[in-house]
Order: sequence, then structure tokens, then C-alpha cells
Amino acid sequence: MGIQQDFKFPTVYFTQKKVNEANVALVTSARDINKKNIERKVTIAYYQYQIARKKEVALKTLDSLYTNFSSMATRRFELGETNYLEKITAASKQKQINTKYLESRLDVVLSYNELKKLVQSSDTLILVAEKDLKIPLERIDVESSVELDYYRNRISLLDAQRQLEKKQLLPGISLHYFQGTNSELNSSLYGYQVGLKIPLLFGGQSSRIKASGIAQQIASQEYNEYDIQLKARYEALMVRRNQLNNALLYYEQEGTALSDEILKTAQGSFKNGEIDFYQFIQSLEGAYEIKLDCLEQLNQYNNVVIEINYLTL
Repeated sequence: MGIQQDFKFPTVYFTQKKVNEANVALVTSARDINKKNIERKVTIAYYQYQIARKKEVALKTLDSLYTNFSSMATRRFELGETNYLEKITAASKQKQINTKYLESRLDVVLSYNELKKLVQSSDTLILVAEKDLKIPLERIDVESSVELDYYRNRISLLDAQRQLEKKQLLPGISLHYFQGTNSELNSSLYGYQVGLKIPLLFGGQSSRIKASGIAQQIASQEYNEYDIQLKARYEALMVRRNQLNNALLYYEQEGTALSDEILKTAQGSFKNGEIDFYQFIQSLEGAYEIKLDCLEQLNQYNNVVIEINYLTL
């Protein structure tokens, strides 16, 4: 009677541990990439909602102005103070702006629903309107990208797997403990044996080692390509960000104040009879075109900054 236990060469177990650790690191990197992607989508949706709200407020104010102005034009026509062309032009402009306003309300609902879907909330989201919607640019280290970490961990895993395949060529260890009896001595015998199990066929194992080496080389090439493309994308996004920031500075430093001044002056001048109907219309359109252009410029800027802050391909 005896017990036999086979063991692999000790270094095989150490190498297997490295494979397991590398696999955990790879899974962790994949999880980090997924988390980063979700955060990027939520950030985009959140600021899309905030800007949609800003557009809605601007168009609501403009719609209210045109509604009042259309009513005023109709009343003036009824009193014989203006012509029919002014009346229908005012009504047409009011209808155009009202359509844009209704579209902006729909955009708010759609962006809200998109955000709610991303955060996977069944409750009502309480979103406070932010005063400053310009997203700050974060300082990032491209080499620390979670995507590059994923590629590096993949290379490490393939290397560990290749080393493990090599270790499989080492002899196994066999321990045999036995117990028996000797009839002549009328006593029990105990003993043990230690043996080495030498692999005789290496062809299949050598093929696996070669295949794992090729896989590691391919992974290294993919890492280098991704690294080059990611750095190129970062540089291109930074150039685009600087262009948009320069354009946005005009609205921040001059455009918004100019829009408010045009609107205020136009309303007072028209009420006092200093400008006619068409000049007033042009002033309104010019003032709110600046406001809406500012929001569109801000939206483009934010999208680029988000792409930088959550850099990926």
C-alpha cells in the first residue's frame, strides 16, 4: 500500500503565479478603460444638457420678444400706423423663432434622457444650471493612459505565458510513500521514493513556445502603433483646442457684453422711434446670433477638451 504525489518543477509554480498576476492586471486595465469611457460619455451628456438649457433660455427670451413685437405690429396695423408687410413680417419672424425655441426644448429633453440613461437612474435627476460651462483642461501624461497600460499588461501576460510554456519542459517530481509487510521478518516496512519525470517529446511544447513568442511580438507592435497614434491625436486635439479657445475668448471678453448692449439699445431706440422695424429686427437677430454662436463655440470647445481629458482613439 502506498501514496504517490506528482509535482511540477518548483519554478513552474512561481511562473504560474506571475501569469495569474499579469492576467489580473490585464483585467483591471480593461475595467479602467470601461470606467473611463463611461465617465467620458457622462461628461459629454452633462455638458450637452447644460448648453441645451442655455440655448433654450436664450431662445425663450427671443421668442417672447418676437411674440410681443408681433402683437405690437398687428395692433399698429389695425390702427393704421404701419403697413401690412410689417405685420406679416413680424408674424413670420415670430413663427420662425418659436419653431427654434420648441426645437431647443426638445433638445433639452433628449439630452436629459441621454444623461439619465448613462447614469442608469430611475429617479429624477436634479441638475442645477452652472454659471461657468467652460470645462477646464487637465494636464495629462499620455504615457500613463489606461489604454497603454492595457497594452503593456497584455505584453506582460504574453511574456509570462511564454515563460510558463518554457518551464513545462523542466522535469516533474514524483514522491512515492509506501507501506508493506515482510513475512520473513514478520514486521512492517516503510519507505519512500523520489523520482524525476523527464519529458520525452518536445515538439508540441516547442510549437507552443514559438507561437507565444510570435503573439508577444505582435502585441508589442500593436502597443507601439497605439502609442504613436495616441500621441499624434493628443497633439492634433491640443492644436484644435487652442484655436477654439482663441475664438471663445472673443465672446468671453467682448461678444457677450456687446450682445447685451445691442439688445438694450435696440429696444430703447425702437420704443423711442429712433430706428424702424427692420433695423430693430436686424438688431435683435444680431444680438441673439452672438449669444447662440457663443454657446455653439463653447460646445465645440468643451467637446475637444473632453476628448483631451479622456484621451483615447
